Amino acid sequence: MIKYMGEEPKLSYNVLNKHLFERFVRELLLIKQYRVEVYVRSTPGKNNDWKVEYKGSPGNLSQFEDVLFDNTRTTVVNSSVMGVNLVRNKMLAVATVNTTDFKFSLSEFADNEFYTELEAYVAQINPKECLIPSGESPDLIALRTRLLRNGILVIKVKRTDFASNDMDQDLNRLLYFSEGQQRNCNTIPEANKKDALGSLQAVIKYLNLTSDESNFNQFRITAQDVHRYVRLDGAAISALHLFPSPGIKGRGGFKSVFEVLDCCITGQGRRLMEQWFRQPLRDINVISDRLEIVDVIVKDAEMRSTLRTSCLPKAPDILLLSKKLSNKKATLQDCYKIYQIVDNIPGLISVLKKADNKCINSILVNPIKDFVADMEKYQCMLEETLNMDLVDRGEFLVKPTFDKDLEKLFEKKNKVEEKIQKTFQSAARDLGVDSGKTMKLECTDRLGYFYKVSLKDEKILRGNRKYQIMEAVRAGVRFSDNRLKELNSDYMDICSNYEELQKNLVKEIMDVAVGYSDTLRNLNMSIAQVDVLTAFAHAATSAPSDFVKPKILPEGSGILKLVKARHPCIEKQDNISFIPNSIDLKQGETILNIVTGPNMGGKSTYMRSVALCVFLAHIGSFVPCQEAEISLVDCILTRVGSSDCEQKGLSTFMLEMVETGGIVRSATQNSLVIIDELGRGTSTYDGCSIAWSVAEYLVKEVKSFSLFATHFHEITSIATKYPEVQNLHVSAVVTKDTLTPLYQVRKGPCDKSYGIHCARIAKFPSDVLKQAEEYQKELEFSAGMKYINEYEFSLKRKLIEEGDATISTILKRIKKIDFNSISDEEILHELQKLREDSLANGNLFLKGLLENAT
Repeated sequence: MIKYMGEEPKLSYNVLNKHLFERFVRELLLIKQYRVEVYVRSTPGKNNDWKVEYKGSPGNLSQFEDVLFDNTRTTVVNSSVMGVNLVRNKMLAVATVNTTDFKFSLSEFADNEFYTELEAYVAQINPKECLIPSGESPDLIALRTRLLRNGILVIKVKRTDFASNDMDQDLNRLLYFSEGQQRNCNTIPEANKKDALGSLQAVIKYLNLTSDESNFNQFRITAQDVHRYVRLDGAAISALHLFPSPGIKGRGGFKSVFEVLDCCITGQGRRLMEQWFRQPLRDINVISDRLEIVDVIVKDAEMRSTLRTSCLPKAPDILLLSKKLSNKKATLQDCYKIYQIVDNIPGLISVLKKADNKCINSILVNPIKDFVADMEKYQCMLEETLNMDLVDRGEFLVKPTFDKDLEKLFEKKNKVEEKIQKTFQSAARDLGVDSGKTMKLECTDRLGYFYKVSLKDEKILRGNRKYQIMEAVRAGVRFSDNRLKELNSDYMDICSNYEELQKNLVKEIMDVAVGYSDTLRNLNMSIAQVDVLTAFAHAATSAPSDFVKPKILPEGSGILKLVKARHPCIEKQDNISFIPNSIDLKQGETILNIVTGPNMGGKSTYMRSVALCVFLAHIGSFVPCQEAEISLVDCILTRVGSSDCEQKGLSTFMLEMVETGGIVRSATQNSLVIIDELGRGTSTYDGCSIAWSVAEYLVKEVKSFSLFATHFHEITSIATKYPEVQNLHVSAVVTKDTLTPLYQVRKGPCDKSYGIHCARIAKFPSDVLKQAEEYQKELEFSAGMKYINEYEFSLKRKLIEEGDATISTILKRIKKIDFNSISDEEILHELQKLREDSLANGNLFLKGLLENAT
């Protein structure tokens, strides 16, 4: 309910409890991607004395981590902010700050006026916010427009914020330097990227990183190579449905490829899988290593089951715990959680070692063993300092043997607890119930000790003034008596004194534990790799038909062969029996497939299936087909879909042109291009002309592997001009009132369009359908098809083309006749002669046309 305060204009407000507030903040930051500020009263009692206590944005969630991520409800997400500056001649200086993983990324690259390289970079990094210099120059306006079209929150800041002068001190504080290493940022290789460092300075200032000492000595800095990964822009990610749309996950079915492969057990695994999705590899060695590990896990069902059910569930996401350690905000309970997690890792190592595989040992086992070895002293420290006998009761205290005063308090605490136990037994006898069964003694941090009975046994307390009910919860009724209250008060005082006395010891423990935060992050990443590769194996074996290990060939090999490829999402839908199709492309033989056929016939699904098989191979996953031979590609470029983008100022056709323009500029001979129904957003002639020219450009100039679906049947004639082009069509069975797609891709073009059949199935009014058929006959010269309607498509097209050539010749002869200088009889004679000459070669298409004109 909205409430109001103050005088006009009144301020509207709402009151939320803690649970609803946390849910509301998660929605604002993670889903809506708004910026959030939380104000508190700086002086209690003064109504208008407010100050900002917490600030958060989609790219900077650090102050809300405790609210957003508690390791039970929400997986920690990557939050990053990017800074982009135009320096000279379309050179971009880019820096990204990832506050989740404490990473700085720098990059400098030349781009074109459409910022296609930047768009690929954005797809790889997935920043939530981007800083750009303020100004209204054409280049800055174009840059801002491109960023907004990719769903990024754009922030304008002062140009002077992008100056890299005097930032050495900030970097020396923030960058991680190992013990003994000279703390000088100018000694690192990335220091020569001065322009990118200027962008980094702007982001550091925006996030105010230097104001929090917990950020010091935490960040790593790397140079990001935009060409290291397969180029995927926002259009490709959307067209291939790689990720679920915000807010639809969990509503049944598999709406994205990520949901199909996301069999991860851990939060860190899910985070790493998203990174791999955004950064498909071009390194054949790393891809081969991933595929080999997945292959081992696929073939060993026992190993796969043990990892998923026993090992990985015992390795929760320790990213927040490691950040708490590095920020010196961890408690003894946090330290014990880390102890438990590390204590379970040898079991994971043992399972992996049983595979006796060199790849698994070098990539997974050995690094994890090294990290666990680094944590041995931490484990020993905790065993020596933490009272392990009390952790099961939720008490995290330093061992009393460390200090005489602690030991005395501990003895007092034990004596009080003994008295509490006796009081409990006495109360149970007084009430006539079994102690430990009907009536229990429990303890919490908030209440201390209390008695508890179930809700149905609450009647034993009615009318008994010796016992006071404290609260009734779903788990039962909590109550106490005067004696227990006295003892519990003593117990709480002793615990408070104990914790106060052990503060110095805890501080010493934390000072030592801080040194292990980096090792924990590395261990977390290695566990994430195990989780992702195991998830790939599980997805491959749990699909309706098993995925297979692809044969990966070096970039430039010019082979793409998939036998009975399937779409990983559609085949997982209920009541679906997916019909697979194959593709065989080879440089020098066939590089462009033109796909025709009726709507809903499976053209788009076929092309997406091919693109997804190539994509999955590049991230190291098995692929959904019977056999796969795939050359590495440098780009996967798509133009699929026909939705408007009103909020971005783009019509359907303009969006097509923008995306197709990006494809034409970016595609190389080693790319994979998917274009679906290009040109349908404008007139038939314009659309067909554009589609034709793009298809011809791809095969003639770019020579990339391409799949081109179209309803412009004229384009299929490109195959007669270029031997590298092959026509394919999706088959269908047609009756007068039905159109049944067979979803099988066959060689050759489709012989006709099925638009009116689709309209009839959609229950168009009969008079509309009749008129449409009449117009269709006029437009398609149906009279000319009279004698050739049943011919094979290739022969039919040949006769039409010969007829068109003859008509063209006759028209030229007509233009030469001077109708003003001859009589009507001579005109009729000339026309009769032209008619006879037209029919002289026996063309059946012309014969049908001229008979209809008689």
